[in-house]
Amino acid sequence: MIYYFANNKNQHFQFNADEQFLPVYQLADENNRKITHLDLFAEKFLTKCTLGEMVSKYMVLVESEQKLLVMRPYQIYAVKAIVECINQNRGNGYIWHTTGSGKTLTSFKASTLLKENPDIDKCLFVVDRKDLDRQTREEFNKFQEGSVEENTNTETLVRRLLSTAYADKVIVTTIQKLGLALDDSSKNNYKERLQVLQDSRIVFIFDECHRSQFGENHKAIKEFFPNAQLFGFTGTPIFSDNSSYTIREGEEASYKTTESIFEKQLHAYTITHAIEDKNVLRFHIDYYKGKGDIDPKPGEAIAQQAVVEAILEKHDSATNHRKFNTILATASINNAIEYYRLFKETQKLRKKSDRNYVPLNIACVFSPPAEGNKDIQQIQEDLMQEKEDNKQNPEEKKWALIEIIRDYNKQYGTNHSISEFDVYYQDVQARIKDQKYSNKDYPHNNKIDITIVVDMLLTGFDSKFLNTLYVDKNLKYHGLI
Repeated sequence: MIYYFANNKNQHFQFNADEQFLPVYQLADENNRKITHLDLFAEKFLTKCTLGEMVSKYMVLVESEQKLLVMRPYQIYAVKAIVECINQNRGNGYIWHTTGSGKTLTSFKASTLLKENPDIDKCLFVVDRKDLDRQTREEFNKFQEGSVEENTNTETLVRRLLSTAYADKVIVTTIQKLGLALDDSSKNNYKERLQVLQDSRIVFIFDECHRSQFGENHKAIKEFFPNAQLFGFTGTPIFSDNSSYTIREGEEASYKTTESIFEKQLHAYTITHAIEDKNVLRFHIDYYKGKGDIDPKPGEAIAQQAVVEAILEKHDSATNHRKFNTILATASINNAIEYYRLFKETQKLRKKSDRNYVPLNIACVFSPPAEGNKDIQQIQEDLMQEKEDNKQNPEEKKWALIEIIRDYNKQYGTNHSISEFDVYYQDVQARIKDQKYSNKDYPHNNKIDITIVVDMLLTGFDSKFLNTLYVDKNLKYHGLI
């Protein structure tokens, strides 16, 4: 095997010895079959055009991290498939690349290559949640500083859509902001102002296209931009077997699927391929069964107390003595609140009986009742359980969240409030990611050991040092991974 490292600085690019990821990747063909014979390797990879493209198109220098990223074969095939589809104007398509395989880098490269295409007027990378808007923008700007700017509101988005500046050719936004821009009832006449773009060649790239692309916003985009081409990225496509959306034509009803929305699959790299490549970790699943003869139903207080005790017993071994952190996924907001209070009380008793016991830092996050708040409504677009839960006894849930945020402020010296929930939510995400720092550099009391959630953080959230998911809820199909 041949290794080639290139660097134009005195300081070498280094690979973190603590991470078990090697900077070596085996060449594969479009169907993810490994190319192991030298003659095929030379024919596929060592031609002048291919090597030139690798350097000019499929490498990314992350200056801030001193890393040279070479795209993996499946990422290159996906980008090529999108670019070719656009160059030949062959309609829409979707990319099935498994969770954790680097969809953000793939979509970033597709966007930047399209930015250089004079036939394309705009390229919009569309996410379905505000937190993913922020995360994607940060990732894009890490790959290329200043590549995308923040759209603080719909007005900013509309202005950037109308702008002819090169810097505004690639835009990252949420599907909700885009929906507001195309809303006929808007008092700001956004849709009327955007009429000049109706015949433009615009490319939309949708992240996690198994979610909100089945709603009215997606329909509005297709109707308003007839010349647009739409591409979706998903790790968990919707097929007839796992679809909950139906479309009715006359007396016949059929399920909406990823293919029915995006027409055709352009490339696939499934979780089976990723595990085989050691690109993502294998799953290790432990089933917890209560002790004794009592058989409580899920959600009952005695069952939750038993789960709390089990987690406290096994947490240190599951996380390599708190080097990593975890999420506890619960079935409802009421369950999340109860778990939070049980952890709080149980750890208080443990500390009382054992002075040497070091309590786990527990955080809890779920969306509050919207009460007309547009930001909360946007957050809840894909949080179906939380949206339903908040319809029942909303005041109780609101006061419970106020109590949780108050404890959080006391623990971390912050000053968050429920009225600025998104700021609190951002802080929780940041502290989960802060687990990457050693306790010498960043003391443990600033970090979170367990984050209790209902719907939040289960899809689209990236943190390398989050290694365990405790589950006390039913997960199936595309909600499972």
